[in-house]
Amino acid sequence: MAPPFLSPQALIALLGVPLPFSEPPLPISATDPDPGLFGPGSITWRVLREPLLILAGARALLLQAAHAHVAQGAIDHSAFAEDPFGRLMRTFDWAGAVAFGTTAEARDASARVNRLHRKVTGTLPRKHAGGKVKAGSRYSAMDGDLLLWVHATFVDSLLVAHDRLVGGLTQGERDRFVKEWEAVARLMGVPERLLWRDHATMKAYVDYQVAKGFARPTAGSRAVAKTILHPPLPSPVMRPLMEMVTFTSVGFLPPELRQGYRIFWTPAHEAAHRSIEVMLRTTRRRLPYRLRVAPIYDFAMARTRGDLLEVGRGRLKGAA
Repeated sequence: MAPPFLSPQALIALLGVPLPFSEPPLPISATDPDPGLFGPGSITWRVLREPLLILAGARALLLQAAHAHVAQGAIDHSAFAEDPFGRLMRTFDWAGAVAFGTTAEARDASARVNRLHRKVTGTLPRKHAGGKVKAGSRYSAMDGDLLLWVHATFVDSLLVAHDRLVGGLTQGERDRFVKEWEAVARLMGVPERLLWRDHATMKAYVDYQVAKGFARPTAGSRAVAKTILHPPLPSPVMRPLMEMVTFTSVGFLPPELRQGYRIFWTPAHEAAHRSIEVMLRTTRRRLPYRLRVAPIYDFAMARTRGDLLEVGRGRLKGAA
């Protein structure tokens, strides 16, 4: 893959283009003022209200697929190749429900995913083995170590994207974010003994998995990555946006994983990526409202205040 060159201004323009999948119904609907797992005072709500974090979505997926067992589970049990956007939207729905839903909505969304994961088991074929993951090894989506890796890729990607596209978090706030997401980890079956005490230990865990070859892209990983980076699109107008989104996500990857995925990346690509980061951080306050605050955040805030605004087509009416 050779990432495209596109100016930061063009990226902003593309992000404002109406797309067929850009206004789905919100994954939460309860009017109960229950704040859920986090609530208005949490770092999680502050971080996840940022729509720009969608630019890190592919990073999390590519980190996950770098583990041969995760990639094989997707190959054997997922419709990612035929319905990549459906798979992506289901992931967003789960994330929205656990982050901004009521406690019941967070539990229900996690239980649905866990029911699906219990069926995801199999054996790694020789052609997809590599690194520390051996041919013939068994995998299960409910394995504690795999659950921890998937959890880490999600939390780490959110913080990496927020730091580089938005900024403003202190180290203490990063630590709080990691600890807040223990509530999600417990719902998803991650053994509590495996979780981290702060952001630094979580980051060290991710770096270790990459450096020691537990997360090293294999042929199976690259097959999954092909769909992540070049999904079938329902409209040609989406192609420039999709290429820019994946370019931004790829720039957030550890260099070792870019190499493992055989992604062509030069100092010029790095400079272009950095210019996008700087532009978004410095001009964010002047972006359109919906590129600064996600509709689901407005919905959750209104719900917790007890004065829920009218909802239509998945977005709040009357939001400033």
